[in-house]
Amino acid sequence: MQPRFNLIDESWVPCVLPDNRVIHLGLLETLVRAHEIREIFHTSPLVVTALHRLLLAILHRNFGPETLKDWQKLWYRGRFEENQLKNYFAQWHDRFYLFHPERPFYQVPEMPEAKTHPVQILALEAAAGHNTTLFDHNFDGRPLVFPASQAACYLLARQSYSIRGGASQPFNLHDSTLIKGYTVFILGNNLWENLMLNLVNYNQDRPFPHQGQDLPCWEMEHLPDPDKFGNIVSGYLFYLTWQSRRIHLIPEGEPVQVRFCQIQQNLKLPDPSPLDPFKTYTRDEKRGWEAKRLQPERAVWRDCHALFQKAQNSYRRPGVFDWAARIETLRKTGKIEALKNYRFMVTGVVTEPGKAANLILWRQERLPLPLAYLEDIDLLDKLQEALALAEKGHDLMRTALRQVAQEVLSPPPRTPDRNEVGRLLQSWAPGRHYWPRLELPFRRLLMELPEDRKEDEEGETVYGSRRLPEWRREVADAALQSFQEVAGGLERSVRLLKAVAQAQGIFHARVIKELINWR
Repeated sequence: MQPRFNLIDESWVPCVLPDNRVIHLGLLETLVRAHEIREIFHTSPLVVTALHRLLLAILHRNFGPETLKDWQKLWYRGRFEENQLKNYFAQWHDRFYLFHPERPFYQVPEMPEAKTHPVQILALEAAAGHNTTLFDHNFDGRPLVFPASQAACYLLARQSYSIRGGASQPFNLHDSTLIKGYTVFILGNNLWENLMLNLVNYNQDRPFPHQGQDLPCWEMEHLPDPDKFGNIVSGYLFYLTWQSRRIHLIPEGEPVQVRFCQIQQNLKLPDPSPLDPFKTYTRDEKRGWEAKRLQPERAVWRDCHALFQKAQNSYRRPGVFDWAARIETLRKTGKIEALKNYRFMVTGVVTEPGKAANLILWRQERLPLPLAYLEDIDLLDKLQEALALAEKGHDLMRTALRQVAQEVLSPPPRTPDRNEVGRLLQSWAPGRHYWPRLELPFRRLLMELPEDRKEDEEGETVYGSRRLPEWRREVADAALQSFQEVAGGLERSVRLLKAVAQAQGIFHARVIKELINWR
């Protein structure tokens, strides 16, 4: 008998309740009870992102909304309409079986000529095939066993996060939708708000124009074949449910579990691909719009100013932030009841330079999102000023430590090699001491700056008269403490202690002048 596990009814979506209990629900109950659920949680943030995109595709198919006014009506209800969702899932019930013999969900039937892999190949953080071993040490010779619920989660993630490189059929592997660039997702106080705040208006032209009929993958009677020149993205729903790999889960046992699977190249994104409303883009003169990527040594909060600013000729913030700005207008004009402060989540992966198939890290950051930043240019300018102060503190600290490094390598009158000084300074990793010290103070600043406002003599709003001087002192303290921490870990020779003392004196004077008294 063919194992059957229907994602509409079975318990598999990991949900956190307000009392912190974790329960697993089917798709129908997850959406119907979304207002009672705090959030979706999984140990892999890639799974969390993929799950949200699946839920959004289902909601868009049922509720639109075509316009902001339609969205406003949905928001006013405070929950998703149960009967409409029940009718929809009843219509497409057979397409949500994970192990269907002909149309397994997000998969293809068994591929007779395809190689069999351990199921952990679906999890980018696990060790299988050519994946870099990040956190897990289960190798191909000792495959993991996933229950059906876990296999479903990693199946979704793999379709969204698959890396190019390597031989496959019918052609070599290519990136899936979420590999390039990080994704931004707005967070409310429960799952219903999480989904509603990201449910951008969906019509013929937005988030990008439909090319023919736009359907999620499970509604398509005939799934498109892989095209090495790039498949056509018929619309937003098709894009949200994009099948980048032909995957087949091999079930076994009772209750059903998965130890092995098959995986090959499937749909290839066209070039250029549509602009994802959850990504930030910069324009390259030759290559056009490119999704902004995570940087291993640079936390996202350091780029908040750029992330919040309105679109320019060479830059586009996430489309969901444009949508949130419209929601803020509704709130300020009294047309809806909503909060002025939410949060946002950034999720992404980083591949090794020059070796795109090697994943070196994944990251998820959560930050406050006062919606005022999305519209108020003066407020955003003050945030940029605050971030410039933080960068200044880091530069002053590095300059002082570079002076110490020069003394370590070649005391005067000898001149040390610049490259050698740079390598020694890099080995001390001053940024790893400095930037974490500022993350919590910056979060407080981000929340408090919009409230630190007054009018000047001409009636113009001025931000930061109280909070920015406090931030200067916080930056100065972080720079001074980080210098002491790095210097304290060096050898204790008389010459080096003298060099540290000399550099520290100059550094302290510059901190007072250029940070605390900076204008």
